Amino acid sequence: MLRRSWSYFDGLRQDGTPDAGTLFVAWQNDPRSALVPVQRRLARTDALARYVVHESSAVFAVPGGAEPGDWVGRALLAP
Repeated sequence: MLRRSWSYFDGLRQDGTPDAGTLFVAWQNDPRSALVPVQRRLARTDALARYVVHESSAVFAVPGGAEPGDWVGRALLAP
């Protein structure tokens, strides 16, 4: 699993609280064998978990590249 995070600060909201946080991205072959176990372990043992607010998540399939004369995604989509 290749992971990367980015912190952001977009100023203050109208109520004076900071509009800030961390974006987390992970690249992996199978989320069930990498990301899910890591997140479960963090949920059980991470002392900072009570201060974290999870707002959203998504999983995307990204096909590998293509050889010259081929097309991206053929191994997934072609019959």
